[in-house]
Amino acid sequence: MKTIFGLRRGAFAFAAVSALAAIGVGVGALARKPDESEAAAAPASDDSLPIVLVHNADPVKGRELFVNKGCVICHSVNGAGGRAAPPLDAPEDAKQADLMDFVAGMWAGAYAMTELQAIELGYQIELSGQELGHLAAFATTPQAQTDFSVASVPEPMRDWLLDEPYWEEDDWPSDFGEGDFGAAPTP
Repeated sequence: MKTIFGLRRGAFAFAAVSALAAIGVGVGALARKPDESEAAAAPASDDSLPIVLVHNADPVKGRELFVNKGCVICHSVNGAGGRAAPPLDAPEDAKQADLMDFVAGMWAGAYAMTELQAIELGYQIELSGQELGHLAAFATTPQAQTDFSVASVPEPMRDWLLDEPYWEEDDWPSDFGEGDFGAAPTP
């Protein structure tokens, strides 16, 4: 059984995302005011509720992390980077981004990401809540991506870029979605 800090990988990933949600990791640059329907549905203020922290996200720091943490080995921006994972090109019409949507997208690919990191890097990339915010800001800010190119990747690292999808949909590893990492049991 594969474990991280003594927890099954799926349990660890669930605990990590739950912890992010529980401590209220948010992103100031990505935060938005709730619309009227959301505001009306919000519970009344209660001093016993935990305070939600909102961090400022910096797309420039996110760009640095994208390269320095190794995300660029598998992901691309503007066609520069790896092809093993989905590209992280910012939508042209992005007005705002939701950190939790970004984290949810990472959660959906968590198994493949951690497996690929273990295979290609020999370890799992660690990211703080603040770093996730910076990465989300970079992934959703077209202006921060405008001049991103292969030249943005240090030359020695360019040889590490994966130039094709790692797994084709019909060629997933045999244990994907089964056993310890599994999908929810069928009723």
